[in-house]
Amino acid sequence: MDGNIALRDEVLKECVEKYADIVFRVSYQHVCNRQDAEDVVQEVFLSLVERLRVCPFNDEEHLKAWLLRVAINKSINVAKHNARRRTERIIDNKMSERDGAYDELDDELKKLSADDRQIIYLHYYEGYAAKEIAQYMGLRENTVHKRLSRAREKLKKYLTEEE
Repeated sequence: MDGNIALRDEVLKECVEKYADIVFRVSYQHVCNRQDAEDVVQEVFLSLVERLRVCPFNDEEHLKAWLLRVAINKSINVAKHNARRRTERIIDNKMSERDGAYDELDDELKKLSADDRQIIYLHYYEGYAAKEIAQYMGLRENTVHKRLSRAREKLKKYLTEEE
C-alpha cells in the first residue's frame, strides 16, 4: 500500500512540474486575474489527487486533456462567481514583460468572450490544432474552426478601429 502512495506522489509531483504552467495560462484566459488563476491551479491539482485515488490515466494525452478540461471548467465557475459578485477584475500587468504592440493585442483579446479568448490562446499561443481544442473544450471540431474564424474577424475589426 505504501508503494501505491509513493507512486501517486511521484506522479503528482511530475504532473505539477510538467503541467502547472499551462494550467495557469489556460485559467488566466478565463479569470483575467493572477490570484484566481493560481487558485484554479491548486483546485485542478487537488482534483487530480482525488482522481488518482480512484483510477489512473490511460496515457499522457488523456492526463493532459483531463487537466485542461478541469482547468477550463473550474475557471468558468470562478468567472461566473466573480460576475455574480459584480467585482471589478484586477488585471495583473506584471504577468510578463511585453512591448506596446503586444499589450495592444492583449487589450483587444480581452474584448472577446472567454470562450473565444480560450480558443485563440490554445491555438496561437499553445499551438494546439482544432481537433485537440475541441477535445479539451468539449466541442465539435467544426465549432472550434467557426469560433476561431469569428474571433479572428473580431480581432481584425478591433485592431483596425484603433488605427
